[in-house]
Amino acid sequence: MILLVKLIGILMACMGIINILKPVFMKKMIAFWGQGKRIYAGGLLRFLFGAIFLWSAPQARLQGVIYTLGILMLAGGALIFILGLKKVHRMLGWWSRKPDSILRVAAALILAIGVLVIYSA
Repeated sequence: MILLVKLIGILMACMGIINILKPVFMKKMIAFWGQGKRIYAGGLLRFLFGAIFLWSAPQARLQGVIYTLGILMLAGGALIFILGLKKVHRMLGWWSRKPDSILRVAAALILAIGVLVIYSA
């Protein structure tokens, strides 16, 4: 399972790099997840990743980091369902209107978290 956590970390780091270089890609991803009820699939994906992190944490190098990120992923997935489509779509719209510089900062944070996950697993 640790290998799966590392793969998720690699995916996060790659998404961070891509979005730093091409912030328009992040806007396209926001638009993709914002269509219809796709955001619920994103919520389920967060639940899945959170469960994987929590299940793998005892085997990790830095267990506390993996436990914390797993709990945050589960909470983020739950929040999508709690807030509902309208509010989540408004939040996605808010992000899609941000300038590229702000999206690059967010992407750098995603990259940093991905690297942290890789190191911690």
